[in-house]
Amino acid sequence: MGAMAKPLDKRVMVTEIDLEVVTVTKYVTAGEPIPTPDAQAESAGYHHGSYGHGHSSAKPVPSSSCTKSVAPKPTTPAPKPTSTPPAYSAAPIPSSSSPVPVPSSSSTPAPVPAPSSSQYAPPPKPSTSSTPAPAPSTAPQYGVTHKSGDDQAYLSSGQDYKNALLWHHNRARANHGAKNLEWSTDCESAASNAAAFCDFTHHTVDGQGQNLFTVSGSAFNVTAGVTESWYKGEADIYGAWGATPDMSTFHEWGHLSQILWKGTTHVGCVTIDCGSKMTINGQSSELNLYTVCNYSPPGNYEGEYAANVGAPIGSYQGYSWSD
Repeated sequence: MGAMAKPLDKRVMVTEIDLEVVTVTKYVTAGEPIPTPDAQAESAGYHHGSYGHGHSSAKPVPSSSCTKSVAPKPTTPAPKPTSTPPAYSAAPIPSSSSPVPVPSSSSTPAPVPAPSSSQYAPPPKPSTSSTPAPAPSTAPQYGVTHKSGDDQAYLSSGQDYKNALLWHHNRARANHGAKNLEWSTDCESAASNAAAFCDFTHHTVDGQGQNLFTVSGSAFNVTAGVTESWYKGEADIYGAWGATPDMSTFHEWGHLSQILWKGTTHVGCVTIDCGSKMTINGQSSELNLYTVCNYSPPGNYEGEYAANVGAPIGSYQGYSWSD
């Protein structure tokens, strides 16, 4: 069965691996043993990472709606030493420096040239007086931590129920530039009073808006009501982002606009099993698993849609009630 919402008249109310190879040459004084090739080369690697009428089955499928290594190139092995080693090993000529002089016949070996500016030097240690980087935010995404997966279809009360409803509401809102909603016990109480009628009709209180959703079967599908029915099911219809919508089609998108309304800050919901008491349009109905959500401050004021219902920032087609 479709969810219901109500307009308000303002006047009334991968990973990539990059390796950088650095070759360091050892200088040996005459008479000392020649280092082996393994002792002459060193390398350092750097790793950079990177969701009317109808029935729902026992599976949590909503049945109704009311509103992504580069290996390093091998270095060329150092040549094996000759039987008569020179007085010292010459350093390789850096591209930005002059050639190293050949040693003279003097018994005193030529001095070892100082490292050129092209050689690698470790970065300086950070100053102890520098301001430490701020710690990463530990705030949960969309305001709460919730349990994802198919089990959400069977939630009808408790903290997991509240967190799931908040998470699905707030993900939709974030995609339209609206801030997270918080849970309101006042809205929850008013929603409970409305749900107790079991007649799929709006029973509102001053200062609150309201969305309705009902299904049959064994799964309450509350997150399906939010993501699949009220949000995704109506976003493709709405289309009046940042503009004034056609109020004659309000019944097709009114739940969406209440969910996304930027001026709304709180929500509270109740889900009950009405059993045989459930009626729709005055007629007995088997769509007995009933959810009512109240919002404060309310949305859907005529003349304020352009400022309160923003365009989507990204695609919502991949959103699911089980996320």
